[in-house]
Amino acid sequence: MAKNNLRMNTTIESARTAARIDELRRRALAQIISPSDSYKGRAVLIELGELDSAPGVQTAPELLEATILAFIARGRRARRIQKQLYRLFRARVAAGELGKYEQFVQVLQYAIHDPSQLEGLYFHSAFATLDQQAIWTDIASVVQRLELVGKDVFLNSGTLLGVVRDKELIAHDDDVDLAIRLDASSAEQAVAQWKKTREKLQEAGIVPERNPKNPGTMQIKSAGVYNIDLFPAWVSEGRVYVYPHTCGDLSEDQVFPLVICETTGLKIPKDAEAMLTVNYGDGWRQPDPGYQFNWSRANRRFAAFKQGLTAAA
Repeated sequence: MAKNNLRMNTTIESARTAARIDELRRRALAQIISPSDSYKGRAVLIELGELDSAPGVQTAPELLEATILAFIARGRRARRIQKQLYRLFRARVAAGELGKYEQFVQVLQYAIHDPSQLEGLYFHSAFATLDQQAIWTDIASVVQRLELVGKDVFLNSGTLLGVVRDKELIAHDDDVDLAIRLDASSAEQAVAQWKKTREKLQEAGIVPERNPKNPGTMQIKSAGVYNIDLFPAWVSEGRVYVYPHTCGDLSEDQVFPLVICETTGLKIPKDAEAMLTVNYGDGWRQPDPGYQFNWSRANRRFAAFKQGLTAAA
């Protein structure tokens, strides 16, 4: 009986929280469309912050939408909410509700009267909404430029998963993953070569000169609305390392020489399925929109490489 009452109380409280979030969301949207001096923007943001601590609410798309709208309603530049917008995109993808994300973006663009408020804001687009052939043409061009400074460049991580499992880019994904083989045979050498590679790519205008949040990756500007992420790979004592997922788990002859992907015409590991198993586990053949990579474990496994990058920064 007590357990039933507890469940009932929890359900009621969750319903009240959801209703309050919806009300604050509607208030913020109304303020954006038709500003009023009576709107208490700071109070709304404070209350949303308090609701954020409620169990199960932190990643709720509705709360994220309300927070985004509340920031804009208070007159803040839209780029201030880039992180929340990305969290919303991932939350909708995980829930299989990409259409709702796209609807929210349309509402946002319609409601904001001053286009300058959207300056610097990046709206994520899933590959399901893009021309994949145009993407592959762009990636082929990028790979050609990368191969001028690296031994081998190949499709990696989620992009490799898509072309092997689905014969196309994963519909809910929003970036392309590549790896480049460094002329290195240890983590220490990989650090030095990765730094040199970054400098060469910066000089060529392929990657920006700003310092990345994760020095173990490089972000390349694409010809479209998607990003291209580049990761380092090297071979040490016959074992392959591809940050952040393969840490000596595969032998050199499982990965190299690279082979041509029939779907894209680009290079992939010789035994792509073996690398996907290392990266995603035995269940990689089954789509999982909510999959989250274990970065903590990866950074522990690549501790020497990560520490070297920090010291070299």
